[in-house]
Amino acid sequence: MFKLTVEKGEAAGKVYELKPGENTIGRSRSTAVHIASPDVSGVHARIRIAGGSAFLENLSQFGTSVNGAPVTGEVVLADGQRLGLGKNTVLLFSQDTAKLQEAVTGAGLDPAAADDGERTMAATVGATRAPVTQAATRAGDADGLEMTAAFVPPDPDMEEEEGATHAMQTRGATPEEIEMLRSNEQKRARRKIMTIVAVAVPLLLLTIILRPKPLPPETEIEWARDESGEYLDAFEPALSGGVKDGGYDVMYPGNKSFKKSVVGGGFVLEGRMGRKLDVPMRVVLQEEHDIRLAGMSRAEMVDDWIEQVSASGGRWNFERPSPVVAFFGKRNGVPYTRVTYLRDGGGSWFGMACVVRHGCRRITLCAEVPVTERVRAESMLATKMLAVSEQFEYSHWEHNPVIPAFPENEVLSQVSKELDRIAPATWVALENQLTGVLTKASLASNTEGVSEAQRLLMKLRERQTLWFNSQQLAFDSALMQGSNARAVKIAEFTKAVFSNMEDQRYFTVRKWKVY
Repeated sequence: MFKLTVEKGEAAGKVYELKPGENTIGRSRSTAVHIASPDVSGVHARIRIAGGSAFLENLSQFGTSVNGAPVTGEVVLADGQRLGLGKNTVLLFSQDTAKLQEAVTGAGLDPAAADDGERTMAATVGATRAPVTQAATRAGDADGLEMTAAFVPPDPDMEEEEGATHAMQTRGATPEEIEMLRSNEQKRARRKIMTIVAVAVPLLLLTIILRPKPLPPETEIEWARDESGEYLDAFEPALSGGVKDGGYDVMYPGNKSFKKSVVGGGFVLEGRMGRKLDVPMRVVLQEEHDIRLAGMSRAEMVDDWIEQVSASGGRWNFERPSPVVAFFGKRNGVPYTRVTYLRDGGGSWFGMACVVRHGCRRITLCAEVPVTERVRAESMLATKMLAVSEQFEYSHWEHNPVIPAFPENEVLSQVSKELDRIAPATWVALENQLTGVLTKASLASNTEGVSEAQRLLMKLRERQTLWFNSQQLAFDSALMQGSNARAVKIAEFTKAVFSNMEDQRYFTVRKWKVY
């Protein structure tokens, strides 16, 4: 049998008998070896009896020693060793071999089997311990807490029959221990909650930050774009010939929702616009050729179209044509007039029409959406939807009421000679003479005169383009070199050459600024 004797410290002289299994030592009342000393932890150490040996393990931050050597891990105790707990407590470990022999013999077992240790004792002592229960408590104090099985040694005053074994008795937990259990459980619950909060809050913040943001309301319908934000353009050549044939193309949103249908004198493109492609849109191109158009001014030509459309059926309401001159093209430009309108027919529609006169041809391009979408789509409908070729742009001419008094062939011969001189100051006058010849020859159905006048007009426009580009380069170079005076001189001379408001470059050169 094994026992501990208190040599120094609280309860000096007291002897504790160690039982098979675990024997806890500490200040807690639930320990098998109770040492009520302030430098002893609630559960300071543990001695495990197994296989006829005793094993000591330190459980306290104050430390445990065996004959002055600190205990690390689990050590085997020998008879006569002294255990130091804290600073002031010393316990003597001893082994009563005679009593162990007596217990083995009293149980009617072969003494040779006594070296089997714990298994032999389990056969004698453990067989009568069936009713013993463990009160699992969290015993301890501020120095440390451990789970242990609380056992109460048998009452030493209880008389026993010869050969009987000691049955360990259980006791109820004290209020102090119950309160400690409750406190520890609350701490564990709080730690669990804090852990959950520490994980959930960052996840919630990331979810809020990274969640897809809703798109803002579509207050304005824009031209179709791809995923990278680039505009999507699609082109449909005119029935009279596209850009590749020296004519023009109709440009429309390239979102692949538009379908083409041919109508008299042109075609209709019907599709949808908007972020959700929920706004119907129609693009209507019509072209007509009529010699009488050569004798109309641009304003008269637009009014004639309005009257013609109004008489075609349906309810039309035209606003006043825009007085501002606008152009298709990149060089001399093809001027057009914009007219907004409302109409009823297959629904109520709001639209913008661009009316172009190209010699004896009238070209109208209408883009329209439902009236309810006017505010959101008006800016998009104002997009220039005609892409013109260089030949179409150079051959453009308008009605000229000043018809030359001389025969057409004489005028054309003189213009040809002047073009060979390359005198920019004469170009406006030459252009007026050519458009006058074109007007007169077209009304007289003089196809030869029209053809020659157009050839010379295109030649003039080519030279104008080359000269204008060189002037622009010279102007930019002068600005880069800091020669403002030279830049001003170039700009003023270019303005004098391009003094015709029917030429797009009239407006371009007047935007040249010297700072």
